[in-house]
Amino acid sequence: MAASGSPSNARTFPDSYYEDPTLYQFFERILISLNEFAYNGTKYPHDYQFTYHMVTSVKLTDILTVLMLGTVFTILRYIVTATVSLPLAESLNLKRGNRAKWPESVWKFLIYTGLWGYSYYVVIYSGRHNFFQKPLDIFKDIVFDEGYLTRPIPVDVYWMYALQLGFYVHSIYGTVYMDVWRKDSYMMLFHHGLTIFLLEFSFLMKYYKIGALVLLIHDLSDVILELTKLNIYMKDRAGRHWPLHEWMANIGFLAFTVSWAWFRLFWFPLKVLYTSHWGVYVYHKDKDPKMFLFFNTMLFVLQFLHIYWFYFVLVLLVKVASGRQKEVDDTREFDERDSENGSGGHGSPKRSEGEKRSHAD
Repeated sequence: MAASGSPSNARTFPDSYYEDPTLYQFFERILISLNEFAYNGTKYPHDYQFTYHMVTSVKLTDILTVLMLGTVFTILRYIVTATVSLPLAESLNLKRGNRAKWPESVWKFLIYTGLWGYSYYVVIYSGRHNFFQKPLDIFKDIVFDEGYLTRPIPVDVYWMYALQLGFYVHSIYGTVYMDVWRKDSYMMLFHHGLTIFLLEFSFLMKYYKIGALVLLIHDLSDVILELTKLNIYMKDRAGRHWPLHEWMANIGFLAFTVSWAWFRLFWFPLKVLYTSHWGVYVYHKDKDPKMFLFFNTMLFVLQFLHIYWFYFVLVLLVKVASGRQKEVDDTREFDERDSENGSGGHGSPKRSEGEKRSHAD
């Protein structure tokens, strides 16, 4: 999202420059950036030749690596479901409807924990990068010279991308054939496709620093969500009510709500959207901001999905606070009758492995 240019790109600013903008500054600077780059086609014409070279720069080895990882994740999930999740659900004597959803949450809790842990290690703990600490500098050193598209990505970031792409390729299969079907499953498929496209695009364009930030900001909320679901499924089992799991589910729901609001509704706009607009304006005004409007449109669509899913969280919060619902549950589910009958829901293409097993019990 920069252009051919001189070393003048390497501007430096005092520490005060990196302070978070006020709400007014946030919207003002994004509008300034959009007015400069998005609505000025004469000054910044689209570089079709560069786009062609970007698309054709994809390597077969990278595609095969992602497909292989997606296959490995799928096989690993079947193994975890058969050898760990379902036997554990039976030994805990979970309710039939909860037993159907249990394998999905066990798998997602494990995989999101691993993926987020690696993202945290790469972006923050390793100390090799300052994407999170000084996001505005992300676009400082980007100069589109002749060899830009062939420059290697740091090895740790490369595998961060490969693992995430492999997981989301698996997730498309998992949503259709393995997960319990929910009201927002089609939206979830759209999210997976958008994520794959956004990751691949940022990979090819060498916007991997922004991509790494997006991955770091996203996965922690999912870890908390799946842990909360596991406690929801365990609080009523074996013919008893377990107050400890209900308490942990309530705490988990509050932690999930706070993490979602903080990471996806505050840090994502501040660290990602602000950077991808104002950072580009600061360093590349009067140059060629490659794919500026296209890239930022995808980021805004992702933010819309954040708001869409937060709506479900608020619905549940209001129901519990008003007394219309006494306990935390997943507001994205279909009605309890569908769940208890082991149905995947209206329009579900396939039943999950857990549903098939619980239906046979």
